[in-house]
Amino acid sequence: MTSLRRTFAIVALALVLAPLAARAPLFDPDEGLHAAIAQEMARSGDYVTPRFLGEPFLDKPILFFWAEALSLRLFGMREAAVRIPPLAFGVFGMVTVALLGRRLFGETAGLIAGVAYGTMLLPLGVSEVAVHDVAVVPFMCLAVYFAVGSAGSAGSDGSDGSGGSDGFRGSDGFRGSGGAGSLGSVGSWFAMGVCLGLSILTKGLVAIAFTGLFAMCYAAARRDTIVRLTVALAIAVVIAALVAAPWYMAMERAHPGYLHYYFVERHLQGYLTATQRHAGREWWYYGPIVIGGSLPWTGYLVRAARIARAERLRVVVWAWLAAGFLFLSLGESKLVTYALPLFPALAILIGDAIAASGSPFDRVGYGVCAVTLAVIPLAALAAVQIKFGGVSRDVWFVNSLITVAIVYVARVLPRQSRVSALSSGFAPWPLPLMALGALMVASPRAAAWMTGKDAALQLNRAGRLPAHVLVLDERVGSLIFYLDPALRGDASPDRVHQVTMAEAVQRSRREPLDVVIIVRNNLLERFDRQFASPPRPAWRAGTTTMFRGESLLK
Repeated sequence: MTSLRRTFAIVALALVLAPLAARAPLFDPDEGLHAAIAQEMARSGDYVTPRFLGEPFLDKPILFFWAEALSLRLFGMREAAVRIPPLAFGVFGMVTVALLGRRLFGETAGLIAGVAYGTMLLPLGVSEVAVHDVAVVPFMCLAVYFAVGSAGSAGSDGSDGSGGSDGFRGSDGFRGSGGAGSLGSVGSWFAMGVCLGLSILTKGLVAIAFTGLFAMCYAAARRDTIVRLTVALAIAVVIAALVAAPWYMAMERAHPGYLHYYFVERHLQGYLTATQRHAGREWWYYGPIVIGGSLPWTGYLVRAARIARAERLRVVVWAWLAAGFLFLSLGESKLVTYALPLFPALAILIGDAIAASGSPFDRVGYGVCAVTLAVIPLAALAAVQIKFGGVSRDVWFVNSLITVAIVYVARVLPRQSRVSALSSGFAPWPLPLMALGALMVASPRAAAWMTGKDAALQLNRAGRLPAHVLVLDERVGSLIFYLDPALRGDASPDRVHQVTMAEAVQRSRREPLDVVIIVRNNLLERFDRQFASPPRPAWRAGTTTMFRGESLLK
């Protein structure tokens, strides 16, 4: 078990350090926007209202912005400071998934679940960018952890067994310590409420919904816990409201109608109607996201499904996953990151399946894992090459070597680990870390095509902000973040903003004297076709080309 804990610590440390070492620029659409909002918060000292270019930003709650602003104050206005909070929340998610898995199925299953969650493609990707969704998972997992405790039938918390062979199993098929853990019922209620309150400050009501779904699935399997779980949830929701209320009330006072906008328009109407910009997607939208996002560990779900009937608690976790999937699929507004609360259940089922078998080297699970990780280094570069182009031969060579190394290690590991596949640590753990290294080689190349950093540095060198800066078909968040303070102070929504191709051409002709248009190079050919002869660039900045308005009239 000591080796498995050491493996967990190594993976967690690598997941923090590798993205920071990659030093990819901040990219749009979301990361740059959130970073610029936190930057403005840190500089202005207004920790109540998130603002972008001086205008209130009402679409997201405050907790993640607080974490970002604190990091910027501590570490300076740099990329690493923006990335530290989501990376920390990603590792926090690993820890809480491990804790919940431990409470349900034992420590071995919990630790493996934590490693699996942290190295799944979707949780891994979300933890590397400054978006709010990554912070929801740890609060949700802790709330469910305390909900299980409050039910008085916790899993083998503190045991070191593997998926059912080590702990007490009651006549109803549940394993448990028969109590609510060291906190006791009242303590569990309070802790659950605090976690849910923090989740409301992070991303609204989603964690409450998923905690409630778990409680319903658990109570359906253990009807003697219905009353306790109902009381626990009711008290926890009241405590959560008290934790979150001060900020929400402050926002309502500062911006009358905010509560209606956020909870009715954004939450209720966004879920029930096609009023949000993420609406209109097919009902099966989350299916490929769950399958692809849980790679490289997806194959282990086959074994998890086969052993589900052996223990009713496994059925509960499967039911929680199915209920969460159905809940998200029924909503009109759908987005990739909305699926993130499904992944703790996936990771826990995978961790339990591996722990129950005593080895990670089953044919389907390990085969999918090894093949996926071997493909990732070259697939990541191919995606960048196809979408943006310009990947150098040296980069291809480096990732090709990583692929060869992954294939070799994947073939050797089963032969070297047959005797102690789990007792010596989670044997396949080097494979995802090698693939992570390849992703860190590719990520700066992709980010270069999604950032406004180079354009901002060029404006900084010019020493002044033009009357109008028009960014073609991209958000302007990262551009604002990288501007010098003097230029950023001159920026406003009507001075720096995103435009379509037609708007850019029209504005340049109407206001040609002090307009700069920023065009990503992969859009340059289409932009040039809007004119009788290709306009002459004013500057070339990284993957962007910048034009002065007057040059477009020639």
